[in-house]
Amino acid sequence: MATAKPSINVPHSTSHAAELDQLDIRRANPDEFGLLARMNRELIEDEGHRNPMTVPQLTERFQSFVSNEGWQVDVLLSGSTIVGFMTHRYEPDIAEPSGFRVFLRQFYISRDKRRGGIGSRAVELLFKKRFKPGDRVFLDVLEVNPIGRAFWSRSGFSPYSTTMEQVVGSSEPS
Repeated sequence: MATAKPSINVPHSTSHAAELDQLDIRRANPDEFGLLARMNRELIEDEGHRNPMTVPQLTERFQSFVSNEGWQVDVLLSGSTIVGFMTHRYEPDIAEPSGFRVFLRQFYISRDKRRGGIGSRAVELLFKKRFKPGDRVFLDVLEVNPIGRAFWSRSGFSPYSTTMEQVVGSSEPS
């Protein structure tokens, strides 16, 4: 897991800066869960996760996240076009003065929108619009995802713990 506050300073051209200024986030609507599920499938592929869920299964999972599990799903908009999403919630944490921490479960920027500052701006918007000063934000980055690790490091996150695993009966790590 990693934790941090964003510190973003990326230079851009004037037209690109205008595009970044037009970005906004809002809560996802249930009728958008199909699109978000397709994006989630891309996220799974891009980060090297072994999750085998199909788009229909991921759509149902978004419905369950919001209806039953207390997750908030935000979409990132460029004008009126959805270019990403974030899934997050407050969770109990006795180590925090507030008694809670934020867990950022999913963060996705459309493949054609990456590497131009949109992800950094999305983190900034998410922190500004959804979280309170002093909130500690945690997220997981897979070991097989060095691009994700670099992005989150640039966004001000730092390593906090390492999750390790092994399949029982196997002498080889998973």
